[in-house]
Amino acid sequence: MARIISVKHIKEFMIKHSQYAESLKAWISIVEDKNTIWLKPQDILDTFGAKAVDIIKNNRVVIDVKGNKIRIIAKYQFPGARLYIKWIGTHAEYDKLCEKNQQYTIDLFK
Repeated sequence: MARIISVKHIKEFMIKHSQYAESLKAWISIVEDKNTIWLKPQDILDTFGAKAVDIIKNNRVVIDVKGNKIRIIAKYQFPGARLYIKWIGTHAEYDKLCEKNQQYTIDLFK
């Protein structure tokens, strides 16, 4: 089972953007399912598919949720399969981060 650190940031996002709540709840349940076993970054990609996951530098992963409408940037840690949420937002907001090359360093939830 993987662990999300801290899921409260996703829940706060769901309150502001209720139209994405069900998709984010489903994403959380997949990550935290007891059958989800991640031992390496490739396992994250295998769980969600190559179209929905980008493994980027600095031990970070970008995961698309709800048909690429939401993006989550998380830092992964192994062993223990922990995902530290660094940023969550819409695809358009993510594009703005990329224009500034911030996807590798942003950490809104220290």
